[in-house]
Amino acid sequence: MIEEVPRKLYVAYRSSQNIVCMEVKAKHIKLWLKLSSLDIKESLEGYRDVSNIGHYGTGNVEFTVSSEPEFGKVKKYIEMAYHKIGS
Repeated sequence: MIEEVPRKLYVAYRSSQNIVCMEVKAKHIKLWLKLSSLDIKESLEGYRDVSNIGHYGTGNVEFTVSSEPEFGKVKKYIEMAYHKIGS
C-alpha cells in the first residue's frame, strides 16, 4: 500500500519508506526518486543527479515533468524505485 504524506513544500509517496517526492509548480512538477544516478541508463530531458546538492524530498534523482508524454518516460523509474525499496 502506498501512502500519501503531505509536507509543507512537497508531497511524499511512501510504502515502508519514501519512494518519490513531488513538488507542484505552475508549469511543471519536480519528482525526486529514491534511486541512484547509476539506475538511469538513458539521457532524458528534465533529468538531473541531485546526490551532491541540497533539495526538498528524498532521493538522488530529480525529474522535471511538464507534459503527460514526459511523465510517461519517467513512470518506469517510479516503478523501479517502488520495487527497489521492497514494495
